[in-house]
Amino acid sequence: MSGRELFCVERLRSEVFVAEQKITLPELDDTDLVATQVFLLNEKNTDALATCRVFKDEKIGWMFGRVAVDKNTRGQHLGAKMMKEVHEFLREKGVKRVACHAQMSAKPFYKYLGYKTVGDVFDEGGIEHVMMVRDL
Repeated sequence: MSGRELFCVERLRSEVFVAEQKITLPELDDTDLVATQVFLLNEKNTDALATCRVFKDEKIGWMFGRVAVDKNTRGQHLGAKMMKEVHEFLREKGVKRVACHAQMSAKPFYKYLGYKTVGDVFDEGGIEHVMMVRDL
């Protein structure tokens, strides 16, 4: 990941999670050091349009998180396109199942992609989430 790509990804994540959603937890954390960053940049490579990170959790297995889509391109199915690439990336690694902590507002999006809810609602960063999983 180049410095430009990192800047674009972090700017998008900050816009979505800090500015829009008012999440006060640190945006960057140690998971970013081990995660594979997935992103889609605009044609000029000046802005990230969609991003997420994929990583292996010791307890849960393969997960993704920090899924963000630029507010000006929402509705263009860029998030779904990116997640299909994530699924393919994981399949190529031999992964059979992937999980995420889904914000309740994003639950329909993940359900559309074939995810199922596991467990109860929990708070993460002041926002209700639920664990969702999908077989690959």
